Amino acid sequence: MKGSALTKLTRVLTHLATHPRHVGTYVTRGPLCRRSPLELGVPWFAQSAMDFLEGHVTKSMHVFEYGSGGSTVFFARRAATVLSTEDNADWLNRVRQALAQQELTNARLQHHPYDFHHAENFAQSSYLNSLPAGPLDIIVVDGMEEATQVRPQCFKLAETRIKPGGIIIVDDSWRYEALRTTNRAKSWREFRSIGPCRPGVTSTDIYFY
Repeated sequence: MKGSALTKLTRVLTHLATHPRHVGTYVTRGPLCRRSPLELGVPWFAQSAMDFLEGHVTKSMHVFEYGSGGSTVFFARRAATVLSTEDNADWLNRVRQALAQQELTNARLQHHPYDFHHAENFAQSSYLNSLPAGPLDIIVVDGMEEATQVRPQCFKLAETRIKPGGIIIVDDSWRYEALRTTNRAKSWREFRSIGPCRPGVTSTDIYFY
């Protein structure tokens, strides 16, 4: 989240003071952690969102992700299936290796390259339209962020494919606050907290349908 170094530090200290259960997590998985979220097998989400998801995701659920990584491993451990769309071939191979090392066979990765620096034609891209017809239990809107109009378009399409009772997850949601007032969800919740391998506080929004 934006702000000076002092502002970011204040946010962290305030969060840890009000959420002491996250102190140990911040020490072991905070900015000094030498392992990446992919190596840790966790999403680059707010920790409080992960806490919620650990109790929400079940083995009967089907997950789609815009953007792969530690979240792919996280959901593959907990859900029935995971389908992830990735634009970067090298990163896709790293995620595939991480899944293989943990013998997770219920996740499928699909490569849809796209130049996010020039996103004028994103609505026609195979990346955006790789989202299955659905309905899906969980859709994650994450991935590359070079163009800020990309995730809102992913979100709007996701709303047409999410099943009743499903959820859409928007990471780095502080960048996309407009979605909080332009959605079809029954409710939404902001999860603001520390996150893995981050020096500050971030936010992840979950929309409930």
